[in-house]
Amino acid sequence: CWSRSGEQGVAGERCSEILRHMMERDRDGFPRVRPNIRTFNAVIDSHAYNGRVAEAEDMLLSMVDNYESSAKRSMDGIEDEELPIRPDSFSFNTVIQQWARSRTPEGGMRAEYILDRMLKFHHDGHADVRPDERSFAYIIYHYTKGAGRMSPDAPDRALKILRRMTGMYHQGYKELLPAYNQNKTNPIFAFTSVVDAHSVLRRPDAGSVGEELLQAMTKLGETVDALRPNTYACLSVLYAWSSCGSVDAGGKATVLLRRMEKDMADLAAEKRDGDDEYEEISIMRTTQRCYILAQTAWARSPSERKADGALEVLEMMEKSYAGGNMDAKPTVQAHSMVLNACAFADMFQDENGKLVKASQQNQQKAFHIAELTLNRIRNEPYPRVTPNAVIYGTFIKCCGRLDLPDDLSIQSATNAFADCCRDGLVSDFVLTQIRYALPPELFLEALKKNGYHDVDKKGKSVSRDGKRMRHIRVGELPEDWTRNVDNHSSR
Repeated sequence: CWSRSGEQGVAGERCSEILRHMMERDRDGFPRVRPNIRTFNAVIDSHAYNGRVAEAEDMLLSMVDNYESSAKRSMDGIEDEELPIRPDSFSFNTVIQQWARSRTPEGGMRAEYILDRMLKFHHDGHADVRPDERSFAYIIYHYTKGAGRMSPDAPDRALKILRRMTGMYHQGYKELLPAYNQNKTNPIFAFTSVVDAHSVLRRPDAGSVGEELLQAMTKLGETVDALRPNTYACLSVLYAWSSCGSVDAGGKATVLLRRMEKDMADLAAEKRDGDDEYEEISIMRTTQRCYILAQTAWARSPSERKADGALEVLEMMEKSYAGGNMDAKPTVQAHSMVLNACAFADMFQDENGKLVKASQQNQQKAFHIAELTLNRIRNEPYPRVTPNAVIYGTFIKCCGRLDLPDDLSIQSATNAFADCCRDGLVSDFVLTQIRYALPPELFLEALKKNGYHDVDKKGKSVSRDGKRMRHIRVGELPEDWTRNVDNHSSR
C-alpha cells in the first residue's frame, strides 16, 4: 500500500522502516518474517515510484555488492550463515524504468549504468537475471521522448542502445524482441522513435539512420511479426529523408514509395488468389502524407532533379488514387510542394559537395514544370482541389527566383497576380512575392491595373531613386482581393 500511495515524501521511508523492522524480528528469532526478494523489490519500487530513484539505486547496488561479496567469500571457503538476498530482473528493471522516466537529463545515463550492472551480474553466472525488451525500451524512450531528448547527443545514445538490443537479440536473447507482442508497447516504436529523434533535429544522417533501421526491421520482421514494416514505420523513414537535406534524399524517398506501392500490389494479388493469411495490418500502405513527405525530401534536397522528382511523386500519387487507393487523393499541398521544389531549383550541389548555380536551361525546365502544375490545379483535377494563396504565391516566387528571360518572368508573375486578385486570394505571402518578383514601378503598375487606387497617396509611391518603395499592407488592399484567403494557408 505504501509503495503505491503516491506520498513521495514518506512512502519510501515507511517501506524502509517496515523492512528494517522485519529484519530485526528475523534476528530476534522469528524466521517467518524474514524478508525475501519480493520484500526488497517492494521497497525498491516504493522509492523509485515515488520520486526517490537515487535511494532505489543505492538499495539495488547494495544488494548486488552484498551478494557478490558473499559469493567471493564462498569461493575462498568462507560460508555466510545466511545468504544475502539476490536481486532479480525486476529489481534492475524497476530502477532502469524510473530513471528513464525521471525529469532529470542525466536519468538516461544512470539508467544505462544500471543496465550495464545488470548485464555484468548476468554474465557473472546469474543466467536467470536477464534483460527484456523493456530494459532497453525505457532508455530509448528517455532519449527520444523523455527529459533526455534535449541533449545534443540524445539521438546517438538512443541509436547505440537500439543497436545493442538488436545485437543481443541476434546472440540469442530472443526475449528482447518477442515473436508476438506480449506487452502494450509495440517494439516497432523503439525503432521509429530513434528515427524521429534524428529527424526532429534535422540531422544530416537522419535519412541514412532511417534506412538502416528500416532494413533491420525488414530482416527482423521475418521472425518477429510486430517488427514487420508498416505504414507507420515507413512514414517515420520518409520523414527522416524529408528532414535531412541530403542530395540523395528525394531519390531514396521515391524508392521507398515504390516499395510501398509494390507491397500494396502484392497484397492485392494475394487477395485475388484467395490467400487470407496475409495480414493487412502489416502492409506498407501509401497515404497522402507519404507522398507529400517524399516531395518535401525533393524540395529540401540540393539535387539538380528536384523539380522533376517532386512532379514524379505527384504523378505517382495521381496514379495510385486512380488505381483505387482512396488514401492517396492528390491535395492542394501536393501541388504546392511541386511549385516549391521548382522555386528552389536555382541552386544544386555539385560533385564536390558545393552549392552552385543551376544552368539557365535547368531553371527554365523547372519553370515549365511550375507552369504545368499551376495549369493543372487551375482546372480543378479533383473536387475542391483548386489554387489557394500558397499556390499563387509560390508560383510567383518561381518567377522571381529562377533565371528566366525578363519578359517571361514579368509577364508570368503579373498574370498570376491578376488571377490571384480575381480569385480573392491575395495574402501577405502573395504580396511579398509579387513585390520581390517585379521592379518597383512594375509592382505599382500591377497594383493599379488590378484596382488599387491609392498608389499615388503620400507614403505609398516609389522612392526618388526608383529603387525602393514604401510598404503596402494587406489590410490596405481592396477587400475583393482578399475575400477568399484562408488564414491557415496564407503563411
